Amino acid sequence: MSQLIKFGLILGVICLAATLVLAVAYEVTKPKIEEQRKMEEQNALKSIMPSADSFSEKAMDGIEYFEALKGKVIVGYCVKVAGSGYSGYIRMIAGVDLNGAIQGVAILEHSETPGLGAKINEIRPGESEPWFLKQFKGKSARTIAVKKDIDAITGATISSKAVTDAIHKTVDDLLSKLKK
Repeated sequence: MSQLIKFGLILGVICLAATLVLAVAYEVTKPKIEEQRKMEEQNALKSIMPSADSFSEKAMDGIEYFEALKGKVIVGYCVKVAGSGYSGYIRMIAGVDLNGAIQGVAILEHSETPGLGAKINEIRPGESEPWFLKQFKGKSARTIAVKKDIDAITGATISSKAVTDAIHKTVDDLLSKLKK
């Protein structure tokens, strides 16, 4: 029986040490991960709203967004959007002008199936931006829908609808609240 206790204690110490190493690694890498996320976010903002020269982060009723500014004049909004696709979440930013026309969409993070849902962010050879996201430019965020305005990705209709519906709902909510 004492050998069973001895092995139990050894296993407990190993588990405790492994947990401690993981916790320290997490704390050490957390600031770098946050810095990388912020940098990706800033690059996405610049790519989807090229007419703006600065962005002011805001929040309203749980919706996080940026005012896109040219000088001191608001030229549009970049809205943080999250949707639930086939395999999990999709985190993105959608840029709209003051009338609600989409200027661009950037996927920041997703967990969609490689080869299917992951095509939401696929760049075709010879092109400079994802072909699926390019469809959104110039369309009204308040009325956008798959099949009506956006061609769904073959085999990934759920992912296509998740992106479109999340943009539609979040941007429409924000613009409605800003008009009040």
